[in-house]
Amino acid sequence: MRVPYPVKIEYNDSLYIPIHPLPQSANAVIKGSGWTLLRKTLAFTVSPVSYVITNPLATQSINTNALTMAMNEQVKDVEIIHVELDKNLIDFEERVVKTTLLKVDSLGLNLSPKFVVSSFINLRPSSVTFEGPASLVNDIPDTLIIKVPAQKIRSNYDEELSIRYPQSPLLKTSAERVFVSFEVAEFFVPPPTTVQLKEKEPVKKPTTKKATKNKKRSN
Repeated sequence: MRVPYPVKIEYNDSLYIPIHPLPQSANAVIKGSGWTLLRKTLAFTVSPVSYVITNPLATQSINTNALTMAMNEQVKDVEIIHVELDKNLIDFEERVVKTTLLKVDSLGLNLSPKFVVSSFINLRPSSVTFEGPASLVNDIPDTLIIKVPAQKIRSNYDEELSIRYPQSPLLKTSAERVFVSFEVAEFFVPPPTTVQLKEKEPVKKPTTKKATKNKKRSN
């Protein structure tokens, strides 16, 4: 009888991650007595067969001969003659963890005229940890830029924004959103004052008359 038999692929999941879904069952051709054979056809009554992959990065497929041997060792009361898989190709990558800093695009803030940011720009959290396949995690930059979508900001800002990164079901992150807050103040420019200086009048020098002495005429 040909029956679908549950299979559990075991590997070190703290170091490796499969890029594609692993097979959950195998089509097994089994031989045995009537009632025993019937029980084996009921998947919920049997335990999955464990198939161990010791070196995932060097393994590209599931060896059906090795799987048949593993099933014969673990499955009792019946004989596994042959095993078939709908898809036996597998692909693993190294599991990587990376912490990325978050930074607000301060130059891209859209403030109302005469308004300025008057405080530090706060982020909670200030960093995010990603975990997943090396090909995805390594492509994430060391710093992710957070853009504030608000326009013509003229009051204190405190909003929760999405963190943009490459989306994948294989990628896990410590945070999906970030709180951004900062204070805004109006920049007051005093009107220019002009000081008019009066033109100095030329200083008149005092005039002095020279005293003339009358000469005595000599007779």
